[in-house]
Amino acid sequence: MTTTNHIQDQFLGQFKAEKTEVIIFFTNGFQMKGVIEDYDEQIVILYSKGKQHLIYKHAISTFTLDDGSEE
Repeated sequence: MTTTNHIQDQFLGQFKAEKTEVIIFFTNGFQMKGVIEDYDEQIVILYSKGKQHLIYKHAISTFTLDDGSEE
């Protein structure tokens, strides 16, 4: 069996392991801030504002780190 190691999985795995605060930008322009609890091939589970959100990867445009600064 061949294992594929995707770049996105490396980043998501690091964000999950370190409980990094991220901002997810969606393809419709919406954004959410939170911590990635888990992920698989199709979804990301984001913990934000006391709730878990199941987000389909095809709806995600970009991840960025939340450095806490407001522009």
